[in-house]
Amino acid sequence: MSRGVPAGLRRIVFWQPIVSPHQHDFLEALAAAVPCDVILAAESGLPAERVSQGWRHSPHVQVRVVDVSSADGFEAIAAYRGADSLHVFSGFFSHAIVWRAFRLLSDSSARLAILSEAPQQGPWVGWLKRTRGRLLVRRWGRRFDFVLAMGHVGVGFFEAVGFPRDKICLFGYYLAVPSEPSPAVDGDADDVFRFIAAGQMIRRKGFDLLLAALARVDGMPWRCDLYGDGPLGNDLRRQAERFRIAQRMGFHAPLSNDALRRNIAGSDCCVVPSRHDGWGMAVNEALIAGTPVVCSDGCGSAAMLDDPVGGIVVPAGRIRPLAEALQRSLSAGKIDGSRRRRVHAVAEEFSPAAGVGLFLDRLATLGPAGR
Repeated sequence: MSRGVPAGLRRIVFWQPIVSPHQHDFLEALAAAVPCDVILAAESGLPAERVSQGWRHSPHVQVRVVDVSSADGFEAIAAYRGADSLHVFSGFFSHAIVWRAFRLLSDSSARLAILSEAPQQGPWVGWLKRTRGRLLVRRWGRRFDFVLAMGHVGVGFFEAVGFPRDKICLFGYYLAVPSEPSPAVDGDADDVFRFIAAGQMIRRKGFDLLLAALARVDGMPWRCDLYGDGPLGNDLRRQAERFRIAQRMGFHAPLSNDALRRNIAGSDCCVVPSRHDGWGMAVNEALIAGTPVVCSDGCGSAAMLDDPVGGIVVPAGRIRPLAEALQRSLSAGKIDGSRRRRVHAVAEEFSPAAGVGLFLDRLATLGPAGR
């Protein structure tokens, strides 16, 4: 029996909306570490929308992927109803197939758990999802053995809807971390301080806040490159003109994860200014590249910056603290190889091995499958 794996546990099933590349490294590492089957029950592959945003498919090797959008696939996985199976659900609040699977399994003897980001926290949608969460806990809370909550934002959400704190584990997305910081794109060395940001150009991502904050920054020459697209793209360009910083801004199409990581590695500070973000993968990408981060506390991935070596966390939705953090980063000057290595070391705390360790610790609390 492997560390943390209860006797008699034969399979761990992750119910997820898509086959996400951000979960790939963790799931593969988990499958290599446990003596039971690891199954990814996914509603779809990688949606075209995500591909257009730079996501790339990563085939699984040790994890068995089952398409549960088909009746045969769904019924085959939902038939694992015994105590020898652990079902881990993601996407309760947005995907009908995941909810349907949970309802079918809620009256079984299978072990149940949640792995989830906090849902959107806006006034109306946030209230609706918190209400649904409270109803979920009131009726079925005792059925869940544990909750893997993405970042402090996720922990706060699941505490607010009524899960006991001892059932909640601070969790995250765990990407493979190379032994050295990511190499930068080729470019001319200069004395320009380079900010970088990436994501959909929508209000939730907070790029309007970033532009307003950049307009308050002064000192050494700087440039900010923004990668992404979306309905607010033209508005952001006009905003840059109004703030008279357009000549220092670069607006670019989305890049693949690998290409974005190389551009981040050529920058001095990655900015993640979201009003709300269940996670925010740019923080992972930046730390792996050895680039410090300025991130809002509305992002789950702000948990990666509990060690201040990795960067600065600022209150979500507020321009002045964001501007002050950007000014501090700029005033510290361009980063060198030594600091990149220190920042890169922070990423190792969110490696796949770290995620597997946390998961096994939770499994160890379950007791034998034949209880």
